[in-house]
Amino acid sequence: MNVGSILNNDGPVDAGSVTANSSASNSPVARPGASARPERHSIVNLLNDDEKSAKNKNILNKKDAEKKQHETPSGSSGTQDFNGDFSTQKSIKSDENQRAQNAPVDELARLHKLKSSTKPTRYTVPPIWAQEWNPSKSGAPEPTIQGPPDISGTYLSSKRVFDPTITTSVDLECSITGVIPPASVTRTVAEWVYANFTEIPNDQRQNVELEAKFGLIVDKRSGRRIDISVASECIFTDKANTHFDMGVHEVGWRAMCDFLDELERKYQEENRKSNTKTKHKFSRLESDVTDRFYEISERNSQPKTMRVSTDALSKRQWGINKQRLSDLYIHNPSCMHDLRLSLSYEHPIPETSLESIVSKNQPVLTRAKKRTSWSHRPTVTTFDLTKVQTPRESKNMKGKKIVDQDTSYEVELEVDTPELFSGYDLFKTGADTIRFEELIEIFLNNARCLNNRVTKMANK
Repeated sequence: MNVGSILNNDGPVDAGSVTANSSASNSPVARPGASARPERHSIVNLLNDDEKSAKNKNILNKKDAEKKQHETPSGSSGTQDFNGDFSTQKSIKSDENQRAQNAPVDELARLHKLKSSTKPTRYTVPPIWAQEWNPSKSGAPEPTIQGPPDISGTYLSSKRVFDPTITTSVDLECSITGVIPPASVTRTVAEWVYANFTEIPNDQRQNVELEAKFGLIVDKRSGRRIDISVASECIFTDKANTHFDMGVHEVGWRAMCDFLDELERKYQEENRKSNTKTKHKFSRLESDVTDRFYEISERNSQPKTMRVSTDALSKRQWGINKQRLSDLYIHNPSCMHDLRLSLSYEHPIPETSLESIVSKNQPVLTRAKKRTSWSHRPTVTTFDLTKVQTPRESKNMKGKKIVDQDTSYEVELEVDTPELFSGYDLFKTGADTIRFEELIEIFLNNARCLNNRVTKMANK
């Protein structure tokens, strides 16, 4: 035994054993009778690279030397002298100059390639960051009861609207729990409103508008109202393949106007018999306003649509910058119309900016609106029924420009958002867990009343 044997983990050599496959050992110093051992067999080999690494380095060095010889001009020697280094540097500089000359050509070729490339395909399903609220994946959190309701911020009483005791008789109860379960559509709409209200700052509440518009959910592929094999009211979420066609037929629009007038007449007749203090059921207002829409583009910002309204009688002007926050479609195949709930910001435009907008820009759209509004305070709802005329330019056979008027009819309901925010705050603090959902159900019931009236008339 010696130091080399200890470092190589060699055991004592057995004189009687001679291995037949000693040639299989990779060590160049393998001797007969010794077992296969690693290539490292001395302190020098342990401190330096093994033979395989040395061989690889020699091969790499040879390749580098051959490469340098090829890069050296034919008139110079293969030795690494000053002339060889200078010629190599000169060759590198010439390559750089050549690349610099070809750079504009390469950039032009790249631009042509980008221009000729096809546009990317649109997403059939939007990415997660662009998807809207999904009713099946969210819900309002459970409130914590913190005390009696605080109704200081509302003008309505705290009396229960949907009192379960009214459905209790001698032999019947409303349910096994004594509470009326909420309708699924009402609960889903309440969760949608709640989810959007959580993102609205307190100082922006006065600019929020929630409205329900009458129309049809139309399939983009067929151009007709959707048919999804359901028979009752439901929330429709497939907006990628549909669009909402806002507006109603003139006959249905007039039937709704007559229905509201009829309710007003009946209410006044009952008041005359009972001598109540309230004389009118609705607060009615008629208006004749022309809206002009302007596209305003500012540097480093997205274009904005400004609406400037002018009253036909007083000539007073005011401006609104409307920003849509979210939409929710309600499909009702058993009725004449569907609904689109829209939650939006309505920021007033300062009067000092109106003149500049009107004088420096041309309107992209003009709408003349003759509207009758019925405001019903007990149900926190305003009914807006509007006759809209939009100018349409055309040319006759002689090429002369003719301006025609396209007439359409619109019905929309707007909820009292301060009252709705009050119910939202009561629910959030746990002071009143029913008020918020009651306000949503009352608002939807008003839309259903109009829809049922038109449907009943059409079925006669």
